[in-house]
Amino acid sequence: MSFEHLFQPIKIGNLEIRNRIVMAPTATHFENEDGTFTQRGIDHYAARSKGGAGIIIIGCVTVDTRARYFCSSPCAWDDKYIANWRLMADAIHEGGAKLFPQLMHPGPIDPRPGICVNASRVPVPTLMPEVWGDPHELTIPEIEQIIDDFGEAARRMRAAGCDGVQFHMAHGAYALTASFVSPILNKRTDEYGGTIEGRMKFPLECIKAIKAKAGDDFPIIVRISGDELDPYSRTLNETFYVVNMLEKARVAAIEVSGGSCPANGWRVVPINGLPMALNAQYAEEVKKRTKLPVLTVGNIRTPEMAEYLLESGVADMVSTARAFIADAEWPNKAAGGRLDDIMTCCGCVGCNVLLNNNKSIGCTINTDCGKETKDTAIIPAEKPKKVLIVGGGPAGLEAARIARLRGHDVTIVEKNEKLGGQLNLATVSPSKQSLTLITKYFANQMKQLGVNLIFNTEVTPEFVKECKPDAVIIATGAQPVVPSSISGFDKKNVVTAWEVLSSEKKVGANVAVIGGGAIGCEVAEYLAGRFTRPFTKGRIEVTVVEMLGGLAAGLDFGTMAHHADLLGEYGVNVFLNSKVKEITDDGLIIDMDGTEKVLTGMDTIILAMGSKPYDPLSERLKDIVPEIHVIGDAKEAHTAMEATHDGADVGRLV
Repeated sequence: MSFEHLFQPIKIGNLEIRNRIVMAPTATHFENEDGTFTQRGIDHYAARSKGGAGIIIIGCVTVDTRARYFCSSPCAWDDKYIANWRLMADAIHEGGAKLFPQLMHPGPIDPRPGICVNASRVPVPTLMPEVWGDPHELTIPEIEQIIDDFGEAARRMRAAGCDGVQFHMAHGAYALTASFVSPILNKRTDEYGGTIEGRMKFPLECIKAIKAKAGDDFPIIVRISGDELDPYSRTLNETFYVVNMLEKARVAAIEVSGGSCPANGWRVVPINGLPMALNAQYAEEVKKRTKLPVLTVGNIRTPEMAEYLLESGVADMVSTARAFIADAEWPNKAAGGRLDDIMTCCGCVGCNVLLNNNKSIGCTINTDCGKETKDTAIIPAEKPKKVLIVGGGPAGLEAARIARLRGHDVTIVEKNEKLGGQLNLATVSPSKQSLTLITKYFANQMKQLGVNLIFNTEVTPEFVKECKPDAVIIATGAQPVVPSSISGFDKKNVVTAWEVLSSEKKVGANVAVIGGGAIGCEVAEYLAGRFTRPFTKGRIEVTVVEMLGGLAAGLDFGTMAHHADLLGEYGVNVFLNSKVKEITDDGLIIDMDGTEKVLTGMDTIILAMGSKPYDPLSERLKDIVPEIHVIGDAKEAHTAMEATHDGADVGRLV
């Protein structure tokens, strides 16, 4: 594929960009406590510039000394930050990309009293679901100060050598500027409220201040939601008028996103199961009505999709964050025809889970993400070894890839007929098809690198003796937890979620799922969503019993909310804060907040209570092999991201 549109230069204002590829903004937590970039953060973005990005937008840049997004974001509220930003700009320019910091004020999503501010005092759920922000309604002098803050921040960015700025006014309550524009959140009756012209006064004055302080020739890319998709919020038709006002304000380009927070935050950072290029329809309609360059953003994961969006006239540029998290070099690989070498984002949002837990960003498929400061180059082994890897799941596959790149002779033995391990179960859920991209990438790499693959084989000590390896890596995964502490766990009507998802066991018309974690939600959605269609006979009634106070604990906020939405849509009965006391012949006895409740009429009970490590070999191989490593779920049951990183570490160590 030639990608003749993707790699055409384009002008944003008077600035020439080398191609049509934008690294979209995302938090990274690669900042010091004082809001300066660490070397790790500089190297992270520099790698994406060298990898072929045309523009890099660094997200959530604080313009107000008090209001830091996530309490960890880069700052631009004082001249003392200029020198640090200059280091970032120089590093990005060296790779050939242009730098656009994204200026924003978090406004109502910062729950801290006195810092949570908005156009009006309308409470909103914040990024922490258990906390509701009670915003202070900004006074006119306070509004004028924030407008000046935006202008001053832009001045500093130009002084630091940045090429332009992005102005964030998308996603409803997600940021202060969009909140002013929102008819749901802006109830003011003064000059900054009422009509759309009044609600737009604040962002337009911010843009005016940016131009006054940084220069009229300093390009501004404005991010908006094409449609906020929230009842009584801004629709696409109103967006056309907003874009017309922005064009008259002489901004340089429009980036069209979609959705709003908190109404559909799972769509703002697209989770598994959402359509590709899900905001393209809004960008296409906006592009018909403006002369400005239009960027489209949202679930654009492959260069082929990006090329199509440009070729078909949907947009002038494509903007993607997670494609760059998954592979810093995907533009260069696409330009060089190395499509099979691209680590395509699988949509697992593991990166967002880390951010939600106040950790630095990382990636399931790209184990080098966030480690660019360290020497991530593959160092050839001093003495190549014969390495036997038991298990072809994500941990074993990444260990094999790294070990083979280092020069080892690597063999993977998988007891089933295909690679992937537990990923093959995870992808059965209707919304998880994109997880197949992990296994697809690794399968291509195994073929290219010449890793030996043996399927349908159970490894025994005798097998290992015959192979005579120098090292064995045990990546045998996990097994589902079967709770012997619950009376009735061994009844004939009890199956595991793994058995259902692998089609080993069928279920009846009325089922209960014990456990509302990720796999519990997934098996419930699979049964309730797939088997209630018009062409199926009857309906599967599903009940989920979860001992915690919420579903899908440990996942990112958007995915947790989406699971709750889907289960509600499918009519799944959910009991939270409920502990199973007994499994009966036709149901469950549960303790629901201290009250006993009997559930009856159930044909099948599905156990979805987590997993436990499965390692049948390490002890038995101690006297046979000089070097043994246990990795992934075989060592400790955890996420796919932790598994691949575990495999990478051992691949470098072996």
